[in-house]
Amino acid sequence: MSNYALVHLPKPVPTVEYFEKIKTLSEKYWNEIKLDKLLFGYQVQPKSKWKKGLSEEQLQEFEKVMGFEFPLPLRNFYLTMNGLDKPCINVYGNSGEDAAFQPIFYSFPDDLDLIKENIDWIYKKNKTDLNKLKKAKASRIFPVHGHRFMLIDEPGFPILSMHAGDIIYWKDNLSKVLAVEIFPDIENEHDFLNISEKKRWVKFWLE
Repeated sequence: MSNYALVHLPKPVPTVEYFEKIKTLSEKYWNEIKLDKLLFGYQVQPKSKWKKGLSEEQLQEFEKVMGFEFPLPLRNFYLTMNGLDKPCINVYGNSGEDAAFQPIFYSFPDDLDLIKENIDWIYKKNKTDLNKLKKAKASRIFPVHGHRFMLIDEPGFPILSMHAGDIIYWKDNLSKVLAVEIFPDIENEHDFLNISEKKRWVKFWLE
């Protein structure tokens, strides 16, 4: 349990209205937080805010450079917010190592190269590419938060945690993953559980 109050969130649906509510509540939450100086890993900096969402024209350009039409949840997310105005920070647990900075919510066009690098890194580590994915009828992927990737071609667009060859099912959808990655204490946490808390079967990407 953190030192911050429980937050009650709307039920996770892939609408602009849902993402707007998450945007408002997350900015309020980040305005109140302090850095955890004992934490290893990237954390959102206090006072961070979301960048303005993309216009329809910008979103179409984003889709064009990625080479595919975004699923509705991803479109609505980027129409509402487009990464943060500050990079996230890793203080390395107050070990004395210099802090590092990088985004964990990706913006267009600023983080386009990083988005592509993350995708290519997963492909390389799993010895695959777009042609092999197509032949195997496996889904393309897109990073939505750090190493959490959306399965673009899978029904429901579930999210996998993908770090090199370490791949596990993470959350049923973007709406759920966005909430649980931002807020440590959700009052109605039952709304954000996976449909089955047992390890859900999906055609596990390359299998």
